[in-house]
Amino acid sequence: MPGIPVLETERMTLEPLCADHRDGVRALWSKRAVARHSGPVVDRFGIPIFMPMTSTDDADRLIAYWEHALSEGRGMRWAIMLGAAQAFAGMAGFNTLKPHAELAYHLHPDYWGQGMMLEACEALVAWVLEHEAPDRLDAFIEPSNARSIALAQRLGLEVTPDMSQGAVRYERVL
Repeated sequence: MPGIPVLETERMTLEPLCADHRDGVRALWSKRAVARHSGPVVDRFGIPIFMPMTSTDDADRLIAYWEHALSEGRGMRWAIMLGAAQAFAGMAGFNTLKPHAELAYHLHPDYWGQGMMLEACEALVAWVLEHEAPDRLDAFIEPSNARSIALAQRLGLEVTPDMSQGAVRYERVL
């Protein structure tokens, strides 16, 4: 998989995550409210990136992880850029693509409650269904993350009895 496209929605541009986003990635992951639901985070060599994030070096390591995952065709992330100013609001994408597409999303708290992540995820789900044709859409969500659960349900995912690392699997069979 050589790359991922830039996607446009009404309020945002979704662009492939890259080094240009390092300050936004650090700002996003430095927020305890974001990091508390992230699960374990590692770099491309399996070395833990401790959360909340404290440095741009850690942001670079996280970005390198997703660039490497993309080069291997196993996952990808988009940066969520808002408006004419192209302000970094978060990131979203897929931890895996086949046979199941596992959706993951993280939004800076300044943008919570505005429908931003729903808009972004609807665009990403449409893209993955057209280009990757997975048999199922998954999301793993901690039971205490009510906002993420509500988003998954709005995207048509339903709770399953399956768990991984304390997170419940939600799914939409395609």
